[in-house]
Amino acid sequence: MRVTHQMLSAQVIDSLQSAYRRLAAAQEAAASGRRINRLSDDPLGAARALSVRAVERSLEQYEKNLDTAMPLLEQADSILEAVGDRLVRAKELALAMANVTNSSEQRLAAAMEVREILNQLLSLANTKIEGRFIFAGFANGAPPFVSSGVAVSYAGDAGEIMVPVSADRSLALNVPGDRIFQGAGSASGVDIFDVYLDLESALQNNDTDGADGIRAQLGRLDAAIEQILRFRAEIGARLNSAQAAKDAAALMKLQWRERRSEIEDADAVAAYSDFARYQAAFQAALQSAARTLQPSLLEFLR
Repeated sequence: MRVTHQMLSAQVIDSLQSAYRRLAAAQEAAASGRRINRLSDDPLGAARALSVRAVERSLEQYEKNLDTAMPLLEQADSILEAVGDRLVRAKELALAMANVTNSSEQRLAAAMEVREILNQLLSLANTKIEGRFIFAGFANGAPPFVSSGVAVSYAGDAGEIMVPVSADRSLALNVPGDRIFQGAGSASGVDIFDVYLDLESALQNNDTDGADGIRAQLGRLDAAIEQILRFRAEIGARLNSAQAAKDAAALMKLQWRERRSEIEDADAVAAYSDFARYQAAFQAALQSAARTLQPSLLEFLR
């Protein structure tokens, strides 16, 4: 078969294009530091890398969930610390006013302070953070605790807001307020608002030793303080668990990133060596093509 100039040109151009594609791929690997820049570079490796990236995205989401959960739990703990301080103050007042040397006027003044502490307690129990009442459960349309002056009722629900923090575990962001402040769900639970209201009433009535007198409230105040400490311990345990989960997610993300790097990344020395080699080969191919395709007078005469 006669080889024409056109056929020879097509073969040379095809060879040049193949050499250029190899050079371009080597240049991209050297520039990006990755040996897989598209699925066609290594279909199996690319599929593995995509799977690893999915795991990394899950771990990043867990970290975001924990970044949301931990400040909320820390703020809840801070609020309960303030509640505990006010219970301690109420106990101090009760101990002082139980002394028979105090007058009815002094007890009335103490009752006013107890009412002020109760108002502070209601404000703390109705704390709103980032647009949510943190002690209302799932309910969020109105403050969870409502005072009628002689009683405090709970308008929230028992819902616990759960967020995933790992593949097999979720963490509660909140504790329903009726459990914390009213002892709901516990046989030995204390309604802290009732304790304040009963203490106020005993002080107003100058009642030290009656069935609902000042002395009778001391044990209830101790139980209320213990109740708050118990929930602070529960929230503290969640915070510790959240920190451990965050540390684990960060470590796992690093491990998966290293695994993806092993799949995707190019060896720097090999990548630059390949680039130099393919560049030299392409230059040689260009020179060879120029000589091969140079027309002669004889070829024009054929």
